[in-house]
Amino acid sequence: MADETTATEIDLEKELAEWLSVSEQGHAAYGRRKLVPAELRFKDAVGILERVIAEPTYKDDEELKSKLGKSLNNLGAIYHAQGKFGLAEEAYQKALDLKVQLFGEEHFETAPCYQNLAAVHSARAQYEKAEPLYLKAIAIKEKEYGKNSEELLTPLKNLLMLMQKMERSQEAASLEERIKQIEPPPANPGDIWQSVQLIKKRE
Repeated sequence: MADETTATEIDLEKELAEWLSVSEQGHAAYGRRKLVPAELRFKDAVGILERVIAEPTYKDDEELKSKLGKSLNNLGAIYHAQGKFGLAEEAYQKALDLKVQLFGEEHFETAPCYQNLAAVHSARAQYEKAEPLYLKAIAIKEKEYGKNSEELLTPLKNLLMLMQKMERSQEAASLEERIKQIEPPPANPGDIWQSVQLIKKRE
């Protein structure tokens, strides 16, 4: 029995090593703007984890589900960049469902999934679907980080663009003012460090 358990653990270790490898290849391809290879690698990453989680031993493993959510989000981002909005929505929705299952609807880990799904709805001109998702992401981040946190800038700017598309000028103006109050002004605009920055390593 001990041998069987060891074999299973070795299989999982192998699968996770493969998942990490194809995920890194996907990030590298995306960094070179090679969207088709990136799509294939992230599809491989999703497939690996879906196979593992289908096994009874791992079907309730929260760490594996969290990794799957990350891979689905990455795949959704590639589809989004390619203009494959239907596929992007499907991948983003699956990622959101996993995050809600793991953390709940109001958790800060779930907020980026609301943002991503809202963005693809906006790209498809489904504004009535996008707006409440942006608002939910903003509310979660306000609760987690405070109402004047720079963490709010991305969803606020996305909501601003949505208001502009919907020609809701008064709400757009209010959002612009709020963004100005949160966004820090550039320090020493002529400083080389403002124009040359290190690239952050992906996790």
